[in-house]
Amino acid sequence: MFRKRTQAFTLVEILMVVLILAISSAIIIPQIGTRDDLKAAAGARVMMADMIWAQNRAISTQQKQYLIFSGQSYTIWYKNSSGTLTLNTNPVTQSTYTTSFGVANTPLADVSIGTGNFAGQTSLCFDEMGTPYGYDGTTETAMTGSGSIQVNCGAQHLTITIEGYTGEASVQ
Repeated sequence: MFRKRTQAFTLVEILMVVLILAISSAIIIPQIGTRDDLKAAAGARVMMADMIWAQNRAISTQQKQYLIFSGQSYTIWYKNSSGTLTLNTNPVTQSTYTTSFGVANTPLADVSIGTGNFAGQTSLCFDEMGTPYGYDGTTETAMTGSGSIQVNCGAQHLTITIEGYTGEASVQ
């Protein structure tokens, strides 16, 4: 009688594969849980999108648009024809255009906003031509240089820069 010989992995080979997988997972899994760089980038993208929206709205409606920062949130306002500040409505949610950072159980829960500096002011305004100004609640100050605001998550810090005159936005 012939015995049919079957091929199989040895116990040593199986243990080596398990060991390699264990070492790989020990290195990779901790990095997946703490992706502060991606969270900071997401926060910066949200803020930049809102700034660009406000700038485009200022140009299209010919009304000044204001990003007023308060703590860990900001609202987008506009000045109506009588010169009164009025809250914008978010076109997606149909509610007040407010974005908040650091709120528990939200995608931006771990992200925070640093202090903004727009021509020495803490808030930002875009005029009818899309030109940025610093704004302090009463005065609009022309931005001859660039303005910036920082977005933070853990040890990661990204700076959004708004160029004077053009309003071009960039992230570093």
